[in-house]
Amino acid sequence: MSKKIDDRLPKEVGAKSLPNHPAVKTPWEKLISFHDAYHYACRHHAAIGAVFQEVLRIMIPDYEERCDLMCKTDVGVKNYVFNKMEIAPGQLYRDYHANKHFLHPFFKGTDRTGGFRAGAFGDNGDERLLMQGRVNDLGTYRVEKELDACPWDIMGSEICRTSTASLEEIGRAYGDNCEYNMVEARGCGDLHCRVVCENRTKFPMPPREKVWDNFGPIATEDQIKFTPREEMYTEPQQMRAETGFKYRNGMCMEMDCDAYYADGAVTYALGSDYVINPINQLVKAGKFTQEQVDNLVICCFEGAGKMMFAEHFAIKGLHDWLGVPDGMNDGRVLGGYIEVLLQCILCNYDVVAFNEEEVIYDIDRKAFGRGLNMMTTAYTAFWYGMSKTLISPEWSVWEETDGVDESIYRIKIAKKIDKFCR
Repeated sequence: MSKKIDDRLPKEVGAKSLPNHPAVKTPWEKLISFHDAYHYACRHHAAIGAVFQEVLRIMIPDYEERCDLMCKTDVGVKNYVFNKMEIAPGQLYRDYHANKHFLHPFFKGTDRTGGFRAGAFGDNGDERLLMQGRVNDLGTYRVEKELDACPWDIMGSEICRTSTASLEEIGRAYGDNCEYNMVEARGCGDLHCRVVCENRTKFPMPPREKVWDNFGPIATEDQIKFTPREEMYTEPQQMRAETGFKYRNGMCMEMDCDAYYADGAVTYALGSDYVINPINQLVKAGKFTQEQVDNLVICCFEGAGKMMFAEHFAIKGLHDWLGVPDGMNDGRVLGGYIEVLLQCILCNYDVVAFNEEEVIYDIDRKAFGRGLNMMTTAYTAFWYGMSKTLISPEWSVWEETDGVDESIYRIKIAKKIDKFCR
C-alpha cells in the first residue's frame, strides 16, 4: 500500500482568508453548493432504500404480505419510541418530542388531539426532508397535508403505506381514535401526496381490517383542497425567501437550514430503515439466514451500481459534476464521488491513499452505518458495481479488514484480476 495522496488543498485551507461559502468540495476544487448537497443526499438515501426494497420484494413476493410486515414492524418501533423510550430518567421521548415542536399544554393527549399532534410532527418532518407542501387543515378533528414533492417517490407504494401507518401510530401515542390515510401518493403516480387524518368519533367509517390498507376511502373527501401544478412549491420553507428561509409551524416553532441539516435530513438513512428492520425480523424468525440476505443485498446493489454508469453519458455527467480533470479515468474518479457522499452525510473519513494506482479511505463505521446493519455490505457491492462501468472492468472495490480496527470501514479502489468475480 503506497499511502500516496495526490496534491490537493485540504478542506480547511483558505477558510480564514475568504468569506465562508457553504459547500462540499471535491478533490479537484469543484464546489457543490449546500442546496445541491442537501437535495443530492435526500435523493441518494431514497435510491439506496429503493434497492433494499427490491431485496425485500425478492424475499416476500406477495404485495400484501410484504406491506403487512413493513407496516407492523415500523408501527412497533414507533410504539416503543413514543410510549416507552426515555431520554432521561422519568422523561419519555413522547413529551420531549411534543416540547420540541412547541405544542402548547392545552393540546392534551385526549381522544381528540392525537391526530393534531402527529400532524404537527409530520409537517415538520416533511419540510425537513424536502417534501415541501402545505397544511390545508390542522383542526381538532381533521388534518390534511398536501405534498408537492417527495424524494422517496421512487421506492414504490409500500413506503407510502408504511409511513402513513407510522404517522398514525405516533398520533395514537397522544390520543386514540385518529386514523390517517394517504389518499393520494406520488409513489403511486399521483401529482401530490395527500395525507388526511380524521377523528373516527367525529367522522365514523367502517373499521380498517388491515394495517397497510390506508389509502382510503375517507369521510371528508369533499373537504380536500387541491393545488394545481403551476402553484406547487419547488423548495421547502427553509429554502424560500417568502418564509425568511425558515420553517415555521402554527405554534411558533422555527427551524433553519442548518438546524434541519444537522437534525437528520441527510444523516438519517430514511427509506432503508423501513426495509432493513423488516428484513431483520425475517432473519430473527428463522425464515432466512443472514447469509441468504447478504447474498441478495450484494447481488441487487452490484447490479444497481453497474447500471449507474452503463450509459456513457452518465459517466460524462459525473465527471462534469465533480470537476474531474480531462483524461483521468482511474479509481480517483469513483473516490471523488465517494468523498462527496461522505461529506454530504457528515461522515468522518481519512484519505489513506489517492493516486492513479489506488484509492483507500478509512471511514467511521458507526457514523456510516447510521444505526442500521447491512449498510457496509450494500455500499461495498454498490461501489464495486460502479467501478466496472464508471472506470472499467479492470477496477474493483473491496473492504479491507486485516490489521484494521473494527471501528473503521476501510475500502480500497484498485485494479484486480478475479477469475470468480460476478
